[in-house]
Amino acid sequence: MKVLIITEGGKNIGFGHLTRCISLYRAFEERGILPEFIVNGDESVEDLLKDRNCQIFNWIEERSKIFELIKGTDAAIVDSYLTDISFYKNLSIIVKIPVYIDDNKRLDYPRGIIVNGSIYAEELDYPNRDGIAYRLGTKYIPLRKEFWEVREKKIKEKVESVMITFGGNDMRNITPKILRLLRENYPNLKKSVIIGKAFQNINEIEREIDKNVNLIYYPDAEKMKEIMLESDIAISASGQTLYELARVGVPIIGVCIAENQLENVKRWERAGFLEYAGWHKESDLIKKIENSIRHLKDRNVRKSASKKGRRIVDGKGSLRVVKSILFNWFRNKLSLRKATFEDALDIFNLSNDDIVRKNSFSSEKTEWKHHLKWLKEKLEDKNCVFLIVVDNLNKFYGEIRFDINPKNKEAIINISLEKSTRGLGLSSLIINKSIGELLRVKSIRLIKAYIKEENIPSIKAFEKANFRFLEDLTIKGSKAKLYTREIKYGI
Repeated sequence: MKVLIITEGGKNIGFGHLTRCISLYRAFEERGILPEFIVNGDESVEDLLKDRNCQIFNWIEERSKIFELIKGTDAAIVDSYLTDISFYKNLSIIVKIPVYIDDNKRLDYPRGIIVNGSIYAEELDYPNRDGIAYRLGTKYIPLRKEFWEVREKKIKEKVESVMITFGGNDMRNITPKILRLLRENYPNLKKSVIIGKAFQNINEIEREIDKNVNLIYYPDAEKMKEIMLESDIAISASGQTLYELARVGVPIIGVCIAENQLENVKRWERAGFLEYAGWHKESDLIKKIENSIRHLKDRNVRKSASKKGRRIVDGKGSLRVVKSILFNWFRNKLSLRKATFEDALDIFNLSNDDIVRKNSFSSEKTEWKHHLKWLKEKLEDKNCVFLIVVDNLNKFYGEIRFDINPKNKEAIINISLEKSTRGLGLSSLIINKSIGELLRVKSIRLIKAYIKEENIPSIKAFEKANFRFLEDLTIKGSKAKLYTREIKYGI
């Protein structure tokens, strides 16, 4: 599968788009897919993209070059404030699955998937149009991989430390002013100051330091998470980092430094997670920040804010976006055919997969010679319908087997899918399609599925495929559930 991620970033426009696109890149890697980055940026983005498949050039102006690269692409993700509607329209014609990262309903987008992970996304009243799918709200906010899993944050009795973070460039020169306030009024506070690679005011910041100030230069995501977990509060701009702070559960004093952050910061304030200090130009900004610090001294206030932030952002947004893209890709590519002896190796490898064995009632791995004997018997058994899941190139993605009792016209279903297609929501579609194939060749009145109690994804898939829970069982020492689907003819 060919995937492009097309975005922008640099000293003058910040790194928010690039940061969330890197998280999508990592989510594709988790699925064994290596995308290619196309970035409109300067030399400041090179370190962020090192060791990744990428090209850096002004794709907004070099249209012929970018569209040549797009040819043959299966999915293209665009995250941009700068390009125009004509680019998106051309993209939607060329690419099978176009995906647009949006923050504020910027354009009237053509066919594709629109992703807006902002806290206010569902309030934007996007138009309901054919050919467009929406993935809206914080469950789809792309966070860096380091924030997918975060341990519980401890809320201390007193505020002892503060984190100051204003993006990759501090374009409004806010950091020195805040550092001066804290140095003069809260000298005993431990202050962790994040310095981005595009900062132009480092000398001014360094003039404001004291023994309790720690300047952290160019931290990676793991270091940022560590600082967030150690900090009692944060003073921050209101862009992408805000969502990482919410994921960790760090109570925030938010400063709005750009027009596109205004709705974001107001909605977070209404949610009870953020103390809004105001617009960066306001003359009393520093006073408001000081008032917010006083308010956050109350441990109950910080504890409540922390819980709200973690509840709103669970860190799985990137994985959900990629899952949605892959679901759209696979659902029209996968089909079923009869199993043959030539499928022996694929079936053998899948049957010995660790997850497949874990979910099986027999956890021991199969030996090759026993597998060949078993497969031969199944393929020759007239009361076994054995199907293989393949794509349009006949690549193996799984198997479904029905073992039939002809006397009572009942069938037991077994399904196993390759890792690349698990967790995409495809199982129920494949189950339904396989039942259609079964009924073309056999007269069946009842289909049974025996599922281990802890195999929640499989239970959900069968429920979605209209199977109904019948009873709890114990099979080979494992707790199990029996689900059934009655086949009614002539209805």
